[in-house]
Amino acid sequence: MELSEYGRILWRRGWIIALATAIGLVLSLLFARLQPVIYRAEATLQVSPAVMSYSVVLTAKLLLQQFASQIETTRTAQEVLQRVPLEGVKPPELLEHIEVTTVPEDFLLRIDADFLDGSTAMRVADAFAETFVTFHAQRQQTVDPLDRIEILVLSHARKYWQDWPRTRILAGVGGLLGLILGTLGALALEYRGAGVIRSAQDAEQIAGLPVLGAIPGGAQPGR
Repeated sequence: MELSEYGRILWRRGWIIALATAIGLVLSLLFARLQPVIYRAEATLQVSPAVMSYSVVLTAKLLLQQFASQIETTRTAQEVLQRVPLEGVKPPELLEHIEVTTVPEDFLLRIDADFLDGSTAMRVADAFAETFVTFHAQRQQTVDPLDRIEILVLSHARKYWQDWPRTRILAGVGGLLGLILGTLGALALEYRGAGVIRSAQDAEQIAGLPVLGAIPGGAQPGR
């Protein structure tokens, strides 16, 4: 089948595609509306070697992931809950709301906190940042000053934003899925009806031979 024929099929059954796309879009928007709104806040830590020598800088980069793992511990979470009391929340549950990512090229640690309340997300993100800075500073006191790696709060969580649901992305995915399913459905219907002979032209196209005659639809058998 040529591309032009596909185009004619899709044009003829375009209403199916449009309907499926609309349904996918509406369902995705309904799904987004039923989701709980999650807000995110972010605090950023900067890792600064005391001396910018190659070995110290390399060590700092290698330690970034270790620092991230130390932040995401129940010990840190327990101290955070002392700073920011959250009723009924245990350290393991608190860690489920935290995500720490590293940015090696900039020597950064980003602490994201996700909560139903934006102000809580801000306070928790800041508490994790400040708690780890204090913990790390205490450990560095026994390290040679030339080998020390300082960690400072580069930016506190001063704002929060909606992280979920991401309505535009969900709507785009729903609309695209509806478009694909609608297109496949239109082609399937066309394929299903391709073997039905509705006219002499259809018979000629299927058989590859000219039609010499046809029985009238209303003809009655003779007596």
